[in-house]
Order: sequence, then structure tokens, then C-alpha cells
Amino acid sequence: MKKQLTKTRFAVPVLTAMIMTACNVGGDMAGIGGSGFISTGTITGFGSVYVNGVRFETDQARFEVEGRLDATESDLRVGMVVQVQGSVNADGSTGTASFIRYADDLQGPVTAIDEVTTDPDIRRLTVLGQTVVISAADTSYDDVRFDTIEVGQMLEISGYYDHNGELQASYIELKDANDDIEIRGVIEELNGFEFTVRGVAVDASSASIEDFANGQLQEGVYVEVEGYFDSNTNTLIASEVEAEDDLYDDDREVEIEGYITSYTDNNHFEVNGVPVDASGVSTSLQLRLGERVEVEGYMRNGVLIAEEIELRGGNTEISARLEAVDLNSQQFTLKPVSDQPAITVQISDLTRMEDDLDDDDRLLLTDLQPGNFITVRGFEMDNNIVAATRVKREDDDDDEVEVQGVVDAYTPTSVTVLGVEFMVDGSTEYEDDDGITLNGPADFASAFVIGQTLVSIEDDIISSTGMGDGIADEIEIEDDGDSGDDDDNDD
Repeated sequence: MKKQLTKTRFAVPVLTAMIMTACNVGGDMAGIGGSGFISTGTITGFGSVYVNGVRFETDQARFEVEGRLDATESDLRVGMVVQVQGSVNADGSTGTASFIRYADDLQGPVTAIDEVTTDPDIRRLTVLGQTVVISAADTSYDDVRFDTIEVGQMLEISGYYDHNGELQASYIELKDANDDIEIRGVIEELNGFEFTVRGVAVDASSASIEDFANGQLQEGVYVEVEGYFDSNTNTLIASEVEAEDDLYDDDREVEIEGYITSYTDNNHFEVNGVPVDASGVSTSLQLRLGERVEVEGYMRNGVLIAEEIELRGGNTEISARLEAVDLNSQQFTLKPVSDQPAITVQISDLTRMEDDLDDDDRLLLTDLQPGNFITVRGFEMDNNIVAATRVKREDDDDDEVEVQGVVDAYTPTSVTVLGVEFMVDGSTEYEDDDGITLNGPADFASAFVIGQTLVSIEDDIISSTGMGDGIADEIEIEDDGDSGDDDDNDD
């Protein structure tokens, strides 16, 4: 089975991972960047707050975190999906926030964990009947780790629901077992004070009803429900039901990050359930259901009129030792193999920066030191430079380097990816995109196309050098549809 991916290059100076360039649409509307701007997306960094590639100054901002109006910036974490109100400057990369709001998408106990997956870095949890997809690389964790989550733990989860109705988690926090159950979604099957949210039965007969017109529950309204779960009746007994205003009023300038949840064609689709009209955008790639994107534009009659679309995530990944940092160019280099070229990584305001080495997850480029073990996800540009959408400094206990990208060159004795040549021998294992073992190099050679097929190469680290020995231990063909966020899962 051949899984092919057209190799897309990006000009080095343009580090926005931008796939489509906007045309001038809207006529009477000011371009993105004026006052009254609404941005919904994942926090990618601090030193101010970075959301959707914009650095928002927060000196005068108000914060609301989980309904707390006395919250501060210190209550926010990388990976949280927030809504920012404010303005963006003419440069498109800086702005000023007047209000930042965070509310989780789901909070409840883990009732099941599905470990059956072709990717060991992906797990599927069941929380309040919802499937939650977590990633070792693309989900941020607080007081818990990817591999320590257990059945019975109470988790707070932030992320995006995809086209399959699965919650792709960008942030997870371990909570107290006695904390309230929480879920957000649209009221359906309303009958008096009983209704469902995302298939969960809710009894609101004893709940406080907040922010509804006339104080009455209404079908189709987006709400946050809090309470406790009655396992005898499989019902969420609500203590509070609050209607939420998404603030996407007509003529509002907005920016939304999320998954394409419905797709008709490149001109008409939905992101997080919001209808998008992209007929005024010049496209160069085919969008598809389940793609993670960022859309900028303005609202008109409940439809987001797109002016710019960016692809998030990226299919290129590297896990290796940091060799050097260049603050002037906002670049650093990773060295997977000692006698092979280093890989240059370019960061930008779109890059999600996270630190697993330190309790403070607010990672800056100045924090990186030679020898740190770094995981990067992004897009390959010219000259094997990677435009990073995600940078994570890892704990110093990794035992292998990994390089994932499109095959640059192949011989019976070597495979080259991102300019790094890995030798192969009789001990090298090969797998297809379903995780099925291939019968040696001959099967592998017939299953890929140079310049198109995405592969992941793993190489055990030599303790004396901290790098791989240059002999591939495992080469796996990757399905390019499985290599996004989510993780980049991107973030």
C-alpha cells in the first residue's frame, strides 16, 4: 500500500506555515487588525500571551478562567484554548488584549482507556461518554503525564472536537476527585428541565439557569453544564446551566483555530461548527474533512467570510539533541546523528513553546541550552529547514532520536530524510502505515515514492554521544492524515 504526500516547500523568510494567501474580500470591511477583534485558539507561549501567531500585550487585560473574574495571566497554561478580545496592529503579529477567557470543554473521571492504536504516542480516553484523543507530543499536561493517566482520575480537558465528534485534547490537568463534572455543548432533546448535551442526559430541575432569555432553557443554545453524575440513572444532575455567548456577531473581525468539522468543497466548510465561506480566498492546496486550520475573516449573517486560511500542525517531526541556538535569526539546530548534518529549526509567533524539563511551562528560545533534548513538529521548507509549529523541551531520559519527513533519497543501504542519511542493515525493521511489519527492504522499497512518501525513522541513542549511531532501528511509513495535531496535534 502506497501512502503518498506531495512534498511542499516554503520560502525560508516566510515562517507562518501559511498554505493559502488571502484575496481582498469584503469591500466595506476593514482588514484584520482593527479594534473589536476576536481570536479563538490555543495558547502557544507567554511573555505576553501568544494565540494564533499574535503576541497580545496583557498589561490592561481582564481575565476570566473557569468563571473566575479575579483570574490573572498566571492562571493560564500553554495548550489552553482561549478566546481573546482586543485589537491587532497593522503588522498582524502584535496586538493588545482587553479580555481573555478560558473555559474547559470537559471535566470528569476517566472511565476507560483504549490502548489499541497503531501509534504508541496516541491514547483514547472515555470521559463522560466522550472519546478524548491525547498525544504524547501535541497535548500539554499539568500534574499528570501522557503515560500516567489512569481510569478513575478526574481530568480537566481543553481542545477541539473534530469531525468524528472526538475531543482532540490540547491541554489536560489532573483535578481533585470531588470536583464537579463539567461539559460544554448545544442543548438537544429539550423536555422541560431535561435535555442532552453531546449525548449526555442532563437533569436541570434543581439547577440555577443563567444568561438565558427570559430565564428559560432553550433548544439549540450553547451551554456549559456543571454538576455531578448519577451512575444509577446515567444522568448528569446539574447544579448550574449557563448559556454562553460566542461573541461572533455580524461584522465582527474574527480568527478561529480548529478542525474542519463539515466539508462541501474548498469554498464551503465548517470549522468547529462555524460555517465558512472561503470563495474569496486563493487556494493552493486541497482542504479536507478533519484538517486542522486557522481561519481569519469577518462574520456576515452567521457565516465566517474568510480572508486568510492557514494550515496548522505539520507532518515533519524531529526528536534530538539541541546543538546550537541563534537568537538573531530565531533559529536553532538539532543533531540526530553525530556524523550527519544538523537540522535547522525556525520559530515564529505561531510556534507553540512548551517545557517538560522545568515545572514552568513558559519556554522561551533563550531558555534552550546545547544538549537539551527537543521535540519539534512543523513544516519542511527549503534547504531542509523546518518551520516549527510546536517545540517541546523534554525530560532527559529519551533513548532514541526520531526524524520524520518525506524521503529525500534511497539506496539499498540507506534512507535520507531532512538531509540526514540513515544506514540500514539486517537489524532494521520496516512497517507500513498500519503498523504491519514489512518483509525487509524489498517490500519497503516497493511501498514508497521518493519526494512524496512520509516516513518516520528511529535510531537508538549512543550514551557516549547523546545522538544516534546513524543505523536505523525502525523505519515506518506514515499516513500523512495521521501526522497532524492531533498535535499538532498545533497547535
